[in-house]
Amino acid sequence: MDARRKMYILFFVCCFIVVFCLILIICLSGFSHESRKFRALLFVIIVVLLFHSLIGDFVKFLAYACYSALRKKPPVQEGPDIGRSTGTYSYDEDALVRLQLASHEAAMHTTPSHYNESLNLKYKQIINELRLYGLYFLLLLLLVVGSRNYLAFYNTNTLKIVLEEKRLDAFGLYYVHTLEDVYEYMRRIIIQAFNEGRDYNGEVIEEPGWIQYNIAKLLSVVRLRQVRREDPHIGLSSPTFDYRNFMPRWQLPFKKLHYINKYIHTYGPWLEGQIDWSIFTASDREGKLHTYSENKGYSTFLSRDLNNSLKILEYLRKANWLDARTAGVFIDFTLYNADSNIFSVCTILLEYTPFGNVLTHVDVQSVELMMNLDNMPGVFLMIFLLYLFTLIYFTKHLVLNILYKTKMSASPWNVVDGVIIVLNIFIIILIIVRESKVSTMMTQFEVSMKLEFIDFRVPAKIYYLTNLTIGFLICLTTLRLWKVFQFAKPFRVFTRTLYRARYALLTLMVIIVIWLFAFGISSYIINGNDTEHFTHLLKSFTASMSYSFGFSSTVSPYDLTYGGLTLGFILYALLMFVIAIVLLNLFITLICDYFSENKNTPDDDEATELSFYEFLRVEYGGFGRWFKRTLCSCCVKRAYDPEKGNVKESIEKSVMNSERRTLKRKQAGLENGDSLYGRQLRDLNQVRAMARKLNAQVALLRRYQRWRQRYP
Repeated sequence: MDARRKMYILFFVCCFIVVFCLILIICLSGFSHESRKFRALLFVIIVVLLFHSLIGDFVKFLAYACYSALRKKPPVQEGPDIGRSTGTYSYDEDALVRLQLASHEAAMHTTPSHYNESLNLKYKQIINELRLYGLYFLLLLLLVVGSRNYLAFYNTNTLKIVLEEKRLDAFGLYYVHTLEDVYEYMRRIIIQAFNEGRDYNGEVIEEPGWIQYNIAKLLSVVRLRQVRREDPHIGLSSPTFDYRNFMPRWQLPFKKLHYINKYIHTYGPWLEGQIDWSIFTASDREGKLHTYSENKGYSTFLSRDLNNSLKILEYLRKANWLDARTAGVFIDFTLYNADSNIFSVCTILLEYTPFGNVLTHVDVQSVELMMNLDNMPGVFLMIFLLYLFTLIYFTKHLVLNILYKTKMSASPWNVVDGVIIVLNIFIIILIIVRESKVSTMMTQFEVSMKLEFIDFRVPAKIYYLTNLTIGFLICLTTLRLWKVFQFAKPFRVFTRTLYRARYALLTLMVIIVIWLFAFGISSYIINGNDTEHFTHLLKSFTASMSYSFGFSSTVSPYDLTYGGLTLGFILYALLMFVIAIVLLNLFITLICDYFSENKNTPDDDEATELSFYEFLRVEYGGFGRWFKRTLCSCCVKRAYDPEKGNVKESIEKSVMNSERRTLKRKQAGLENGDSLYGRQLRDLNQVRAMARKLNAQVALLRRYQRWRQRYP
């Protein structure tokens, strides 16, 4: 028995003893762990194993290398027999014969095309990469799909309906048109709906902070922030925003009084304040009219209860906090739904137009509060751990290719693999930062006693950035897997088609883009003043492209007729006939023609080289033959059957049947160059391999007979 086999046997015996002892301890000692404690214990064990495999082994082998390099080595004695032993040349003859038998059996199924060693190494590399990248891609998809919360969409949709439409006695954003409507909306929705919510049976919710129907509860307080213009007169140019400090009722000059900090809720709405800045928050926010600063403005906060919030709103109303210079008002708050573990970052933007009306916009971003280990299902936790181990093996594979494989170290695909690893590390860092930030903010919210606004936009932006990075990671992994699949002919043909048709496709794509730009500019000039879809130039390009590609749910043909029915018909004909029918179908037809041409004209090496599927059939055909022998040995009786005969009689019968069929084919004039004894015996090398296999079987049988005679 060799050392490797002994090591495996000892390893499995030790594992069995440890598992058996653990089962006995758990069953007989009478104690049991809770599921959350068991998961925490399992997670700690996995972390320790990861630390040992990533850092511990590296430190250990580094210490061994330093010790071997620094220790004083004994002098090496010269001589032919120094350091040799008789056991060095000992080997297992039975194992050698079995190895020869397996080798000769595999040679029976090979052809001359199988002896191309460089091609075999290439296919072996493809198998290893397919196993690695395929498993990584599968675990990544399972991890992404398992981490998605399908309730987030319904939470966002429900909150938008509550904030925009009229529900019960609430006042939706659809009915906000003037300055007085803004105050009325704040009173009914932002204050009363958050403090006088009603349950499904119509009962009033006494605990403050709950929005209607127990949808969610308000975290912290509501922040009101406005952006002001310096000049009350609105001209043709973009407005200049004001960032000066004022006294109450927007009085100038500003006097810095020593008791302003004490009465900050009285003087705060008139002071230009710097909002907390973070690298994860955007500096500007796009509105329908202008671009507003995200971290500046005149902000104030509502209270935690109904009466104080109404008093603050009445004070702002009497002091004319919103006046003719107000350019936009931001209403920021955060809601939390405990049943779904989702918090919603809500921002309501109210913009004042030069025409006296108000434009409204609601932005709701639903994010899971924390990825708590207690809330993770067991299957998802197992997939996550498998993904970590696969990522470690992925990194090891890349490092070994760069260090030891000189031909592969210069491959540009190593850059793709490196970017994949960097994106994984970046995602893990983002998740850790987000969890830490949310935990810190919840602790701050728990101990806060003052009217402090806790900005949950930072974890929401981190969550958005994490999803964006995961999207890029999936794209790169798919691209890497596409490269591995180049062994298959359809993938090679498609790649070759895109490469050979690149100039024609680029030329036609430029023509399509020119037509789309021309149509977008024309629609923007003619219909921009009458329909929302062509108000901005970029929006006009997007609407034209979407409509020409078949997405007609938002844009209708009537949006093109504001310049007249005749001109609208011409624009519609240009969009649908020239772009959608002629150019796009020409683009598709061009790809199909190149694809058919490349499919019918394969490469020169494809006809003579061994295909990947033939390589798999020979490389892993032993598993199928072993399974067939095992199944036959289990299902078929070993008794002698007079009809089938023994092995010798079966071979003679098979040879006679083959000769009889060949004679009939000669008489019928259908003789071809096939072998007499089946498809597998195609050349002389396979016949020799069959003979060597029979000799190895005979040698193995003789050794078995000698063993039976020695140990009867």
